[in-house]
Amino acid sequence: MDNARLWAAVRLTRVAEQFPHVEPPPPEAEDELSGLSPADRALALAIYRTTVQRWFTLQCILEKYLSKQLRRLEPAMQAVLMSGAAQLVFFDRLPAYAVVDQAVGLARKLVRPNATGMVNAVLRQVDRLTKDAKQQMARASRPSLGVYSPSAKLIPLPGSKALQLKEPVLPGPDVLDKHLAAATSMPLRLVREWLARFGEADTINLCLHTIEHPPTTIAVEQGFDFDANMSDCRPHHDDGFVVWTGPVESLPAFLDSHSDRRVQDVASSLAAESTRDHRPQAILDYCAGQGTKTRQLALMHPAAQVTATDTHPGRRESLKQATATLPNVRVIDPDQSGDQQYDLVLLDVPCSNTGVLARRPEARYRYSQQAIGELVRLQREIIHAASAWLRPSGLLLYSTCSIEPPENQNQAKRLVKHGAELLHEHQQFPSGGGDSYTDGSYHALMRL
Repeated sequence: MDNARLWAAVRLTRVAEQFPHVEPPPPEAEDELSGLSPADRALALAIYRTTVQRWFTLQCILEKYLSKQLRRLEPAMQAVLMSGAAQLVFFDRLPAYAVVDQAVGLARKLVRPNATGMVNAVLRQVDRLTKDAKQQMARASRPSLGVYSPSAKLIPLPGSKALQLKEPVLPGPDVLDKHLAAATSMPLRLVREWLARFGEADTINLCLHTIEHPPTTIAVEQGFDFDANMSDCRPHHDDGFVVWTGPVESLPAFLDSHSDRRVQDVASSLAAESTRDHRPQAILDYCAGQGTKTRQLALMHPAAQVTATDTHPGRRESLKQATATLPNVRVIDPDQSGDQQYDLVLLDVPCSNTGVLARRPEARYRYSQQAIGELVRLQREIIHAASAWLRPSGLLLYSTCSIEPPENQNQAKRLVKHGAELLHEHQQFPSGGGDSYTDGSYHALMRL
């Protein structure tokens, strides 16, 4: 049994059981891959990620050959069919016969012995559906979507590519909302909200961006020597950042070789960057996570004392490790803030993640009006609690990785209505790919 495919199928069974309340695999799940070769480990993670990222698209394809809805099958059967279909549709270099044979073996192990016939028959149909399109792509230098034209036969791929099928699989362009939901595996409610809010062109671009492969983007020091590091990274389109292309196992040493280096998307850096012209002496990063923005603030304001905390004990431990070499950073428990007051409080609050759905594919399925309402209430609670630590006329930096107004502009407007002064506000939409890839984000810098 292929251990990479087995790991992916077991994790995807959990996804099917939880759906639509999908959470990323816990760290201990990836520890199970430690015995695999780097190639097999990468394959396992790629199968899992691609299947989750394209769940609705794969569901449309599979249900063309199933006598019932996919969700009515047992979770393990869903996982085996979905992971097999993901490899046949979206992976270029895996032999179809090997994918189908491995899926049949997984069905026998994870589902039941008499499930093998169904898996074999359905996946062979999927292979026939996509084989010609994949062969045409292999012959083309860069088969491109160009200006995207929705079609029931068109499966969009990362990098502005597409599979042009002989038979229609997706909803047609006459129902654009349903087409985009299936083609890019997005919740129909969210697609409809984006269409109403942003219009067709921007919504199409936003949906297509959610199926991109996000690169590992790294903020680097001023004067970084690109020539000396060209074997492992290449310049990002934004100054001060590179895209990592080297082996995963070499990345920690690259990051450790200079204190300014950190894995951070360009969009994530914009919030702290808005404070560059200010001179805070005491900074509180109240929702610090694993410390990316904490480190950025500490390096940007070396004369300031930066205090960082997070409600999650595991993240606080990671935070301590990430900031251990920075003398102007201290990590505390949330209840240790006491009566101290700060010149600047950063609130990188929990959010819907709609600006980073390519990077966090599970988050798209958790989106709902109820979830947004609960997040907005939580964000307001955090703002209220953290504002008590601001000195008079102190700065509040509010930040999310969402593009939803209720979590962003509406929160800032509410604070302005209660007396805050809005100094700076920026909404970054997710865009680009490869060396120009950027997540989405929002931040507002206010004086309270």
